[in-house]
Amino acid sequence: MNLLLKYKDKIVSFGLLPIIITLIGIHFFPTTAMLGTGLAISIAGLLYDVLRLKGLNFFLLQGTIGIGICFLLRLFTGYDYIPKNSLTPSLEFMLLICAFIHVTAPEIYRNFLKRFHLNFTSSYLLEAKLIVILSSIHLIVLFFLYDKLIPFSPENNFGMIYLIPTLIYVTCLAINIIGVQIAAIHSPQEQHVIRIIPIYNGKIYLAPYAENNLIWDAPIITLFERPLRKSQRHAKYLVKKHQQNLLRTLYRKEKSFPRLILSYRSQGNTPVFIQLYILPMSHEDEFKLPEGCFFTCEDIRQNPEKFSSELKIEYERLQMVTQIWKEFK
Repeated sequence: MNLLLKYKDKIVSFGLLPIIITLIGIHFFPTTAMLGTGLAISIAGLLYDVLRLKGLNFFLLQGTIGIGICFLLRLFTGYDYIPKNSLTPSLEFMLLICAFIHVTAPEIYRNFLKRFHLNFTSSYLLEAKLIVILSSIHLIVLFFLYDKLIPFSPENNFGMIYLIPTLIYVTCLAINIIGVQIAAIHSPQEQHVIRIIPIYNGKIYLAPYAENNLIWDAPIITLFERPLRKSQRHAKYLVKKHQQNLLRTLYRKEKSFPRLILSYRSQGNTPVFIQLYILPMSHEDEFKLPEGCFFTCEDIRQNPEKFSSELKIEYERLQMVTQIWKEFK
């Protein structure tokens, strides 16, 4: 479960959940009401994905289109276009069309994301191909059986019409989850580290390195295991936590916010993705540690043995940023 929560952003098939809920619900609840509920869930997920995550889950889009068309036809035309007991195959066919278009012309989806400046996180092609193949087989077999007027028992009718489409989408969800788990277990996991360095008057504030007091490094260093998009919020939380303790003593109201200035990957046995934040200060005493001290970036260049390997990589960017902040603040 912890692994699923950690990599939930990569489990793109979670966008299939509104479809699965709708396919199950229309067998137990009034069909029009259930279609409206499924459409509402899909739209809510779609809006959250676009507005909050700046992305667009294809399966949420697929569900919104497929469920939406069936809902509008049933709402305004009754049983004229979707006869009774044919809602599930009709919905499956709508979803199949969406998946088929994406499989045959994936550039439409990518261009749509690019036009609206949305993040491209996955192609969704593997699961979409699976939906196209399995749903096509199911609908062809279903059409053949009805065309031949083969009578269905209630049990066979339930299995052929309701159960199989639901199993197709549950299978896609399961394959995606299992694939993410296997990739997470067998591939080396890249660590994500957040580093925050306060700056003031063209200087940077450092502290002794935890494992070697003779080496200076960023005063705030933390391993971050949540999604990358939440790193900015976590950096603000770390600064706020430190400032709360400090402000109780200094009775100051000023609050600074960290700003991302550099992202890079360090070389080594374990891949590490590092995000470097600066914390601009208006006063020297806005950030204090018992053994902290101010340095210039020139100090790092002249005496590299006194500073961490990360600072040796970062000092040029720090020098540029601190100078700009000193001149224009």
